[in-house]
Amino acid sequence: MLISIEVATFGRPHRALAESRGPRGWGIKSVGVSFKRVVAGAALALAGTASASAADLYAGPGMKDAAVVYSERSGWYLRGDYSYAWSDAGELARPIVPFSNVSIDNTWALGGGIGRYFGRGVRGDVTYEWRGSTDVEGTGPGTLTTRFDLKSSLLLANLYYDFRPNERFTPYVGIGVGAARHTASGGTIQTACTLCATYIDDSNWSAAGALMAGVSYRIDRGHRAPVSIKDSAAIVDEPGRLHVDLGYRFLYLGDARTGNLVGTTFATPGPRLDDITAHELRVGLRWDIR
Repeated sequence: MLISIEVATFGRPHRALAESRGPRGWGIKSVGVSFKRVVAGAALALAGTASASAADLYAGPGMKDAAVVYSERSGWYLRGDYSYAWSDAGELARPIVPFSNVSIDNTWALGGGIGRYFGRGVRGDVTYEWRGSTDVEGTGPGTLTTRFDLKSSLLLANLYYDFRPNERFTPYVGIGVGAARHTASGGTIQTACTLCATYIDDSNWSAAGALMAGVSYRIDRGHRAPVSIKDSAAIVDEPGRLHVDLGYRFLYLGDARTGNLVGTTFATPGPRLDDITAHELRVGLRWDIR
């Protein structure tokens, strides 16, 4: 198919406009143009313009030159922890006879909690944990000895500072304050060959505190998403949600009381374990809620 384009010229009808020699009348020049070529050329031009506009809208100067904007963690998180503890105490006191050479078996603890990110590397949580039963033993004058089982639970409010909160590997320090509940049971006082007395089970609350240091590692990488900020291209780095915490904790658990001695004429308190402490190695998982 051809399109005829009529061009008015001066001169003879078979000559081009450039070849006309004077006002001898009007002539018509016909130029044959392929319709398919016209349509194809127009389509290519429109496609190129649309592609360029879309690229400018999406990436601006180019995604390879885009700045990376780190999204700071915010919101709430859940956590679970396991600890192994080396325990100690200052003194096993008794109103009548003091016991020396106090020993406490190592134990474990399992706990969980909920926390929140406050920004600028600061986060905090509230945790509750159950501590395994441990044997407490002490020796007095001569061959006098005592022993009892001790179970504890711990409630702490903790505050942490993350040194590099936007990176996968994050050192941290922390502090905690709260209360511990101790339960002493199965207490006895005896000599080398004779059981002298027993004391009843008892429970008490005591002040507690903690100092912590360690590292966090973000297990999942998270993802990056391109955005446009004030007509400039940028990439937002969204951190992952799952973290593993490895750390050390010094724990102060206060005092633990035993019950009164059984079979005495007057109410006689059993031994009291003063200034319980623990050095712990801890591993935990933390899941961010968004």
